[in-house]
This record gives sequence, structure tokens and C-alpha cells, in this order.
Amino acid sequence: MRLRVIDLETSGSHPASSEVIEFGSVDLVLHESGWQIEPPHTQLFCPQAPLTPETQAVHHLMEEDFNTELPCATPETLSALIQRAPAPSMLAAHHIAFERHFLTDEMTGGLPWLCTLRAGQKLWPDAPRHTNQILRYWLRLDLDRHMASPAHRAGPDAYVTAHILQRQLALASPEELLRLTQARHIRRGVALRAGRDLHRQEQLFS
Repeated sequence: MRLRVIDLETSGSHPASSEVIEFGSVDLVLHESGWQIEPPHTQLFCPQAPLTPETQAVHHLMEEDFNTELPCATPETLSALIQRAPAPSMLAAHHIAFERHFLTDEMTGGLPWLCTLRAGQKLWPDAPRHTNQILRYWLRLDLDRHMASPAHRAGPDAYVTAHILQRQLALASPEELLRLTQARHIRRGVALRAGRDLHRQEQLFS
């Protein structure tokens, strides 16, 4: 079984007005000894519009990082990267709502997605927060610091997410993680308020 972790860097937050400028992926493959992480695969895409200062401040990609020989991010080029051989059984990302905003089911071939953010919220409710980088340090992941840096770049972020997913796979199967991904998320504050309300009701009727 092969799981493909994907991370995107984009020129904005909405696909109607933004474009993918970097694609990163890391595969986890199931062997007899367990889930093994393969090296990152990255691809820069030539932006069609100038990058704004706000965009550059996120991932620090600048005009000189690109050249006209780079491909553009089209549905065809993205689909080829997502489904490249050996083909994955599932896809994963740390916050699939973002990646799925740009990568349609047509591009992914309808592959199921695992969300390490949603799974992490349910598997590790005591974590201070569930961002990629906070989980990295909270879990004390033993990472190659050069491969994990810089943050907010597609390859390093996919590399960190792959190690978070590896930890989750030690606790739950891919099918169980898929169920956690699809389960309704209740925010911590809502859950705490619901618990307090229930406690008050019990006191009134006791």
C-alpha cells in the first residue's frame, strides 16, 4: 500500500484568483517492517502573474526562483504529479480543505484523502495545537533538519506531514484514519461548553 502526502504552495487562498506555484509530495509505503518514508518529490511552477508581497512573506519564493522553462500548473500537470507511478492508494495532507480546494477529484482520480490535522485532533487531544510545526515538536519527531526546512515550502512541509502520518499509522490503520478524517469535528471550546452545560443539568436534577 502506498500513501502519498501532498503539500502545495500557492499565490493566494482561492483557486479562482490564485495558482499553484510549488508542489511537494512524500510517499509512505507499507513493508513487512512497517511504514517507510520515501524521499520528497518537488516541482516549482512558473507563476503567470506577479507574486504579491503577502504571498512572498509566506513561503519566501521570489521572482528569481522561477524561469520560463518551468511548466505552468495546469490540471494536466498537477494530475500527472498526483497520480505518477507507482500510483498511490490514498492521498494525505495536513489540512486537506486547502489542498482539495486546488486539486479537484478529476485531478486526483477520486482517490480518498487522509487529513493529519483532523486525525491529530482526535488522536492527540492534549496537544497544545495541531499545526504541522507544533505537532512536529510536540511529538519530538526525529527529522533531518535540512529536509524539514524551510517551513512553508512544499517539499519540507510534506516531509514533516509524512512523519506525523507515520506516527498516526502506528496508532490506527489507513481505514481508521479515513474514518477520523470524515468524522464531524467538534471544536475544543464547543466540547468544553457542552460538558459544562451537561454538568449543570445533572446538578439541577440531582
